[in-house]
Order: sequence, then C-alpha cells, then structure tokens
Amino acid sequence: MNPLPPIRTPRYLANFDTRKLPSLFTDTLVVGSGVAGLSAAIGAAKAGTVIVATKADAGECNTQYAQGGVAAVMSATDSAESHITDTLKAGGGLCVEPAVRKAVADAPRRVQKLIDWGALFDGPPGTPRLAQEGGHSAPRILHADGDATGKEIERTLLHASAQGGPITILEHAFVVDLLTKEGVCRGALIHANAGGFIAVWAQKTVLASGGAARLYRETTNPEVATGDGVAIAYRAGAAIENI
Repeated sequence: MNPLPPIRTPRYLANFDTRKLPSLFTDTLVVGSGVAGLSAAIGAAKAGTVIVATKADAGECNTQYAQGGVAAVMSATDSAESHITDTLKAGGGLCVEPAVRKAVADAPRRVQKLIDWGALFDGPPGTPRLAQEGGHSAPRILHADGDATGKEIERTLLHASAQGGPITILEHAFVVDLLTKEGVCRGALIHANAGGFIAVWAQKTVLASGGAARLYRETTNPEVATGDGVAIAYRAGAAIENI
C-alpha cells in the first residue's frame, strides 16, 4: 500500500495585505473571553493595554455553560496534600503531577480573588458553603446558584474586566490567523462581522480560545467550541502537545 502524501497546510487561510487593512495596536492581544482569556486579560492590564477578541458575544463560551462546582482548599480541616492525593488517584495515572500541584496550590487564591471581585457562591456572603463530591475526601466544592457556577464566574470576570481598566473587548471578531514575522508572533488577522478584515498588532498574544468539542456529533459544548486556536497556532508553527 502506498503511503498517504503529507498534508500541506496553508500558512494563511486568506489573502491579505496588512498595509491596506485597518489596524489596531495594543500591548497584549487575548483570543477568547472565557475564564482563561478574561483572567489573562485582567492580569495583563496591570502592565498595559489589552484587546480581547471573541468570535461571538463576550459571554458565549464554555465557561458560561459549565455546571457543577469548582474545587479549592478553603477550610482549615482540609489540606493541599489531601487535594493533590485525591486528584492523582481520580486521574488514574494520567495526571501531570507538577500541573496538579500548581493548580491545587493556586486554587484558594484564585477563588478568593473571584469572591473579592463579587462572585456570589452559595452560602453566607464571603464564606462559601463547601460540598463533598465524588473523588474528594473532604468538603471543598464551591457552587453558585446550584449548578450555574460557570455562569457566575463568567459574569464576575466580565464585570471585573469592565471596571475602567485598559481592556477592550471586540465581540463578533473571528481570529483567522496569527501574524508572524521571522517566527515571532506580532498579533493577529481578525475578521469582524461589522467591517471585514482588521490587523491587530500586539507585543504579546495569548491564545485562550477553548476546546474543539463541536468537531464531534455528540457534545454539550456551545457552537463556538470549534478548536480555532489550535489550528491558527499550528499554521503559525507552534508546537502542539496533549490536545
């Protein structure tokens, strides 16, 4: 059997000349407006201007629809080591332990920051009620409005992003490709529904565009979860790992 020919991926999906396109300039460009993208934008805004590009309404993302709760050690009777042990056990040998340790260590601080920004988790104000769920040996699960935890986190981050900082959110702005020169990312080519292509030039670009579950017939993910971030990174020459 003859081997299949290699797949040749085009570097850019569209023909364009950046000299003829409208341009925006920012210190940091963030692609995606879910929990990862908005958290990155809020952090980057401490050092300069930020543009967040999202291909639908800002709140239309996997975060908005995430149900269940979030796990964090928020009680004196719990411990990070216990949380780590539970996570590694539940992971069945597939977890990357340094990543688990970092996530567990950061979780209480991240949850507290959400509370400081106004997140309304179930329980008395400022003191979330902690539930114990499968795979956890102690109560450490926070919920918001029952199973609407993701919706509340997204609301909180959108509110924090709008509090007068140097963050601009471009809605209905589809990132088509990263703009690179000599192997360095300089920003992105964006198609805005209202006006065609624009070039966004940035010192730093963060891809936080979510997953690709919409590639499958059966999924509960929203229509925006189509894996664009992985594709544009691949075309730009980024190494893709553990997708």
